[in-house]
Order: sequence, then structure tokens, then C-alpha cells
Amino acid sequence: MSKKQRLNLNREDVEVRYENWLAQLFGMAMPKNLYLPLGRASTKTTNFAVERLQECVYDLPGAPGAWVSDTYTNLHKNVIPSLQEGLRLHGWEEGIHYVIDREPPEDWEKKMYNILSNWKGTMTFFTGFNLTFISLDRPSIGAGRSYVCVFGDEVKYFPETKIANLLKAVRGYRAKYGESPMYRSQTFTTDMPDPNHIGEHDWILKYVKKNNKEKLILLLQVAFVYNETKKEYASILETKNLRKIALAERNMLRWEVRWRRCRKDVSLFWIASSFINVDILSLDWFDDEFAVGLEGVMSGILSIIPKLSAATRFYSLLSERHFYADGCNYKYLDTLPYGTEPDCRILKHLDNNRALEAGLDVGGTLWIVFGQQDGRKYRVMKEMLTLPPRYIRELADDFISYFAPQRVKQLKLYYDRAANNMKKVKQDVATQIKKAIEYDANNKRTGWIVTLMSQGQGDIGSNTEYNFMMELMSGRNKLLPILEIDRTNCPYLKIQLESIPTKVSTSKSMDSFVVKEKKGDKLPVHRLPKESSNMTDAFKYLMCRKVWLRLINTSGTGVNLSPKG
Repeated sequence: MSKKQRLNLNREDVEVRYENWLAQLFGMAMPKNLYLPLGRASTKTTNFAVERLQECVYDLPGAPGAWVSDTYTNLHKNVIPSLQEGLRLHGWEEGIHYVIDREPPEDWEKKMYNILSNWKGTMTFFTGFNLTFISLDRPSIGAGRSYVCVFGDEVKYFPETKIANLLKAVRGYRAKYGESPMYRSQTFTTDMPDPNHIGEHDWILKYVKKNNKEKLILLLQVAFVYNETKKEYASILETKNLRKIALAERNMLRWEVRWRRCRKDVSLFWIASSFINVDILSLDWFDDEFAVGLEGVMSGILSIIPKLSAATRFYSLLSERHFYADGCNYKYLDTLPYGTEPDCRILKHLDNNRALEAGLDVGGTLWIVFGQQDGRKYRVMKEMLTLPPRYIRELADDFISYFAPQRVKQLKLYYDRAANNMKKVKQDVATQIKKAIEYDANNKRTGWIVTLMSQGQGDIGSNTEYNFMMELMSGRNKLLPILEIDRTNCPYLKIQLESIPTKVSTSKSMDSFVVKEKKGDKLPVHRLPKESSNMTDAFKYLMCRKVWLRLINTSGTGVNLSPKG
């Protein structure tokens, strides 16, 4: 817009339209990349995607972009109509601001930086910016082309490998467009994916790692100031005072430069529910949705990340009944100053007059869970772990301090047979932990007696564990205890039990067997507590003891209880 045009603006020239608060926020910030799992009816296409498309039309004149859909049918039936509706709501009309599936006016075509011989499946805009519509079931449509930006709606239906291949084509024309904040930009929107549903993919959730807090805060701060300068400039235009207008314009342009600089290489991932659009949808809409039950509501409307279903979890019979929430002694907790770490007196169901039992998993990290049997119930009450550089001494010190009020200082320790390695030279981890608990750092007796319960026990394979846990968690076997886990004091155990997936593998000794998926065990140390399977292994050693394993039919499951040399 020229200065003369700006001077002739008045209030009648200003378009007023509604946008929900999140669309307004992202419209002001306009980061390079935007990844949005949003609830249904949150105007993902008509507001969020269309505004970014309009930004590309202005900021990347003549450039080629790509709009991706899962199937060609969906592209025609839903995607393009929704996109056109969004453009109309934002004041752009076909034939005036864009054309679709046909050759554009000559002056538009002259502005195009790329050359097209076939206009089918394209949308060309008045600046020469053009979109190619690509469906993942017909990838040949976009083959051999380069793009400067990409849009994708309902990306939960996109197989990760297919969209990854397409993104390699978002690379072209750097010399002309490389300075634009929208160069090589990505805009992906979707309902919350549920990988339990066949055909849905949750790879977009990994993009949360792209968020950079410092850059995002700076961008938002600059965006708000820039918006204020635009408001100030618009108000001063009415005065027709050329000097004030020039000063306001100079200030606005200065902040525009800063805003554009802050947007480059910034990504924003955001999860939001359908309630961001409640002013338009009304509460009645939500009442109707909830009235038919919660199936689909948790992810589709509330955008809650789904948990693995029973069909895909290793602990497939784990349910809410296996966790208890009344495990805290609040009277004791009320006596502590805020921020003080409690000791074992916080455990409401702990019997101070009976021995403790624990399951231990060893490696570069140490993981331990504690429990006691109370009649038919077996309660897993507490977990501990050490991450490098903390190790055996630190774990023992944590244990000694936490369970200091325990009157009967006896610990029965179940563990992986790998912890028995190098036993002959007294260097095995199990023996070291036993000694570290029985003797403090000054080699003084602590009063604790540790009994190593897994000496001579063989491997407990995945298939053995799977079959045993199915039997234990079913509650059908009256010879086995009723499992209960403290959801408050065993948070990492709970997370891991709920999220560890399973897979079927094969070996020479049997046709197939169930394997616990343990990819998370190789993650960086700080991610292990929530994403590894180590705490579930400690839980396995605590529960898969010889006496209980013998109470189920283990024929053909690969159970091996014989001593290993």
C-alpha cells in the first residue's frame, strides 16, 4: 500500500471480523512454523491455516507452495471447499484474488517465479503465489517440483514416512525468497491423533521439541509492540497531520523489521481444545457432544493425548482398579513446612512392624520399587531411582533416610540375575547395594538387614512376564495377590506401565512370543523416568518371584527358573 493510499484510509475502509483468541495471538506472532493439534470445530482451516496462507501470498509473491491432504477424495470433498470458505470469510473471492484449476490472468502468471504447464490441482493468487494440491495417495502430482512452504490439514492421517519424503521438496528458490520469514515454512493442523485407531498417526506430537521458550517469548513481546504501533498509526491517520503520520509510520516500520527478524526459524507447537471457539460454538454445542458419551470427546474435543489401548499395551489388563489414591498420610504431611521432602511416614498403608520388599533394576541407572503384602492385597507403595552421576551409594542413602522411621529394618530384595554378575569376586551390584544399605558411608551399621532373594534364579523373559502379568492383573487367579499401586508415590511406574507398548517377535525355540518394547531405554538420561521401561523391570522382579510364577500354567512360555552358572 502506497503512502497516498494510507493517507486516504478512514474507518469505513477497515474490515472488522471475529477470530478466537488463539487465532488472534498466532496471527500477530506469525512464526515460521506452526503445529496445531486442536479440537474439532476450532477453525483450524478457515482461520489458522488461511491467515498463514494469506501471509505467504503477500510475503512470497510468485512463489510455489504445497497444500497436502491424505487422499485425493478428501482433497476434493472436504479440504478445498473448506479452504475456499476460509478465504471467503477473510474477504478473498475466486476470480478476484485467486483462481483454481485454470490458467490465471496473464499479469498474475507473469509474476510467477516457477513455470507450470498444467493448471489442474493448482490455486494461483493475484501476487503470483501458487499452491499445488497434493494427496499422499497420489504423490506423483507433486513429483519433481520444489516448494517454498507447505500446508497440511488433518495430518493425523499422514503416514510419517510419506510426509517426510514430501518435506524434502520444500527447498527451492532460496536466492529469491530466503530472507522471508515464511521461507520453507510449515503449517500443520489436525485433531488430536489417536494411534489406537487404525490409520491415525501421532508423529506431530514430537514437534513439541521444536518449541524454544526464549525465542517464542521474544517474538510475542515484539508482536504485541508492533501491533500497538499499527494501532497508533491507524489512529493518527485520521488527524491528517503529516508530521505525526510520518513519525508513527517510521516507528511502525522499525518494529515491523524487528518482528520479521524474530519470526525467522521460530517454531510453535500448541495443543488446544475446542473451547477456544466456545463464543461461536456456544455451550449448547458442547452439551450435545458430551451427552452422547465420552468416546472420542477426550481426544477429538478436549485434545487430551490418548493412552495406548489394551490392544497395544504390554500390560494390557492394567486398569484404574490397580491404582489407589488414598496412600498419603495427610496428618503427617500437614506437619511439614512447604517444600520439605517427607519420609516413609507419608505412606498410609506401610506397616512399620513388618519387613519391606523391593524390586531392583540395574544398569547405568538404578530403579527400585517397594511393596508389602497385606492379606490378599499386594501394595506397591514407593519408587526410587538414581540417574548418573548418582549411583549405588546415593540410592542407599536415599533409602536409609526415607525409611529411617521404619521399626523392622528388614529388606527382601528381588532383582535381575544380571545384578549377580561377578558375584565370585564380590563385585556384583546386588551385593554392593546390600552392603551400602547395611553400612553407611562411614562404614557404620545402619541396623538394616538385606536379604538377596534372587540368588540362583534364572532369566525372566518378556513372554514369561507377559503371561504372568495377564494372570495377575486379571484378578481371576485366587492363589495370586490382588495388585494395588500407589498412584501418588509411584508416578514413574504408573506412567511406564500405562505407556510401554508390545510387539510380537519370533525365535528359533518358539513360533512367536510377546516382547516388551524398550526403545525408550536408550533415550537421554533426563527423559528416562517417563519414557523408559526400567521402572517396569524393577516391578517385574518384585512380582515375578518363584513362588508366584509356579502358581500359573507356564507351559510353553519360556519360563526358566534354573540356576545359571
